[in-house]
Amino acid sequence: MHQDTRRIRQRYAAINLDDYEAKLIDALVDYTGMSKATLLRQLVLKEALETLGVSDIVNTSMGQRAS
Repeated sequence: MHQDTRRIRQRYAAINLDDYEAKLIDALVDYTGMSKATLLRQLVLKEALETLGVSDIVNTSMGQRAS
């Protein structure tokens, strides 16, 4: 069982992309080797943190945990 059931991912939203945008995402998927869902989730969360102005705080605290 999961320790924190709130961490189980569920479908949240869908996005509509034109052909050029979709090809850009596909190129990133090919380049990184990540799954499309993982790549898009990371891009969305990174942008959200930067928009809120907390990306530096999160990156700093994560770096301290890793060391």
